Amino acid sequence: MKKLVLGGNDAVAYAVKQCYVDVVSAYPITPQTSIIENIAHFIAKGEMKTRFIKVESEHSAMAAAIGSAVAGSRVFTATSSQGLLLMHEMLHWAAGLGAPIVMANANRAVAPPWSIWADQVDSLSQRDTGWIQFYASNSQDAYDLLFLSFRLAEKVKNPVMVCMDGFLVTHTKEPVATFEDEITDFIKIKDTPVLLDVDKPEAVGALAFPKDYMPVKLEQIKRISTAKEEFYNIAKEFKDVSKKEYKPLYTYGYSDADIVLVAMGSNAETAHLAIDLLDKEGIKSKLIKIVMFRPFPKDEFKKEFKRVKKVVVFDRNVSLGKSGITKDEIAGALGIKNIIGVVCGLGGVDVTEVEMANIAKDVLENKIKEDMILWGEK
Repeated sequence: MKKLVLGGNDAVAYAVKQCYVDVVSAYPITPQTSIIENIAHFIAKGEMKTRFIKVESEHSAMAAAIGSAVAGSRVFTATSSQGLLLMHEMLHWAAGLGAPIVMANANRAVAPPWSIWADQVDSLSQRDTGWIQFYASNSQDAYDLLFLSFRLAEKVKNPVMVCMDGFLVTHTKEPVATFEDEITDFIKIKDTPVLLDVDKPEAVGALAFPKDYMPVKLEQIKRISTAKEEFYNIAKEFKDVSKKEYKPLYTYGYSDADIVLVAMGSNAETAHLAIDLLDKEGIKSKLIKIVMFRPFPKDEFKKEFKRVKKVVVFDRNVSLGKSGITKDEIAGALGIKNIIGVVCGLGGVDVTEVEMANIAKDVLENKIKEDMILWGEK
């Protein structure tokens, strides 16, 4: 392996270059654009034997990706924010068809007002489309998760979305351990289904009557339900190659912690520092970083929450009219009450480790007893 200084977008493009991708279709949108620019550069230099399809919109990008995937190609695309929303209809089609597409999404706030900075509501608003969702908290995650995603998508016949916070991850340069030849055997394993034989064209009616619709949905539920178990298997293979371990949840800190901080994406990097600050003050704490959000790692959360007194979830997103999305998902899935949600960092607002540590201490001392919004340093 060799170390390169890469931003999240660079890391994704570099991984795609190494993943023997047959087709890339995409439309530019900030802060995702440099992923596609880098890939186009690799193709132009002859470093990738990949068909690049230029399209007129993100909706068309996903349509082209679906067509390529069902014809047996390994397919990649990328988008962000309003572009992901424009894809919404086609996301359902991709998942319903079992098309093993891998997509990178640069998390960006959704208008109004217009913003190009980080907010996870764009991808979280797609959580019910049937896509597997991973969240990278740094450039290394972004790089590694691409390899895992292609193998997982093709194994379970389900599309996968790898998300990373705009600018905070996509453009932050840091050392990334990249593969050379050692990854070849792992990623060359292709299991792309051929649903469409281009040499024997046929038309298939897409309308399902009620008696037929439910079995199709049950099959779709079955596919995505197997994803977590298969992810463990593929991650074990990946560890043999990379010496790096990936699980649906990453933990850091005390196993017998008095308080747990839960975060996803770039907030998890900051929370990591907050755990160190709390440790210096003699407070036993633990970070749970969500890596896999769909399928939801309910059993893993149950295991981590045993004997925990307090839980604080830092959400760089909000479900308007309710609260932070991941906090509600955790509370609903586990039925726990000792959990506080903190909505923070919307539209790229800075969140510091000092703020996180202070909130954790206030929760432990019962100074904060209900969900809150954090805006700016106090």
